[in-house]
Amino acid sequence: MSKENKILGTLHSQFADNQNHHQSIFIQFLIALFALFAGYGYVYTHSTPDIDYYQTSLTVIDEVKYFSLITLIITSTIVIGVLTLLNIIILNLGYGFRRDQHLNKIIRKKYLGEKEYEAVFGPLYDSDNKSSCNYLPNFYSIFFWFILILQIFILISTCSKEGILNCNGNYLPYIILLFDLLLILFSFCMYFITYNKYKLNIKQMSA
Repeated sequence: MSKENKILGTLHSQFADNQNHHQSIFIQFLIALFALFAGYGYVYTHSTPDIDYYQTSLTVIDEVKYFSLITLIITSTIVIGVLTLLNIIILNLGYGFRRDQHLNKIIRKKYLGEKEYEAVFGPLYDSDNKSSCNYLPNFYSIFFWFILILQIFILISTCSKEGILNCNGNYLPYIILLFDLLLILFSFCMYFITYNKYKLNIKQMSA
């Protein structure tokens, strides 16, 4: 079998590997998101302003366990922090995908030639010249923005909880909520930091 045919033959196996990889990540991320959101939802629905704001222990009311509002705020920080970590992982996986795609493109063009490469792969397999809106593969992009929206939802729902701002002059809850906001902004900033990394290491190489 010629080198050209071997290169073309790898397309099918690589496509299958990518699909399996995507499905595996999809399942793992869904499980992680479900566990995080379920935990936050439980604390949110079982937190009440009727007990001391800064109480760290559980309180049983009518045989139901309740949490203080500071526990809810701390839980929101933990969940948003883990979601930020997941987004950073997604960004690195997306960048790695584009990097490997670019290297495959160089190798295939070398053996197939420019004309034959474009005839076989065309713009559908182009890793280069992506904008900040689409430099991530669709699979990773959907997860990134979904998680970012989920982070914003958790922050808004926490801030809108009854009595959450009645902290008796103590600024600790405000500081923690501000930290939540900074974590969300960090996810957003990392998106563009990763794009600049893509632009410097991949986009400029193909220019």
